[in-house]
Amino acid sequence: MAGVKGNRRILYTKKVIKDSLVEILQHKRIHQITVTDICKNANINRGTFYTHYKDAYDLLQSMEDELFNQILEYIEETPLEDYKEILLLKVLELIKENKDLCKILFSRHMESNIMDRIILIASKANIDKIISSSKVDDVFLDYFIKYTVGGVFSVVQTWLNNDLKESPEEVAAIINNIVIFGGAIS
Repeated sequence: MAGVKGNRRILYTKKVIKDSLVEILQHKRIHQITVTDICKNANINRGTFYTHYKDAYDLLQSMEDELFNQILEYIEETPLEDYKEILLLKVLELIKENKDLCKILFSRHMESNIMDRIILIASKANIDKIISSSKVDDVFLDYFIKYTVGGVFSVVQTWLNNDLKESPEEVAAIINNIVIFGGAIS
């Protein structure tokens, strides 16, 4: 059972380190944060931090990667016909569960490539099969993905800025209604 305790301890330590970074990011930008800041806030020593991460940027990248890997997992396990309802809801629930981190990642001043990563995920989601039964060309698909992702990104930013007042189900309905309304006026 020593392995299980060790794993729990490691998971707990990583959680404390991540929570510390998120807390500090609410007041400082990533380039202003040192490993010492994170360690003092987490009440750990620098050696413990360096056992798991290279620096604050590596830690933030690791947290972003975990979030996006979970979304990719949702894409893989969700049938194509359920993207509009189930996949969108799962992603919004994930954002709600990781509210503080997502507020930081989705903030306008964040030095991150988050939009590019979201577009990359969307391109992996077989969207061409969703939008039309006929074959769409790559140019249209590229513009469609960027337009849609940009709109959904803005809705999620607004939701986060409003401190998630609406439920994930309500936000999913808003996004789906916007998509339907947008298609009706074109």
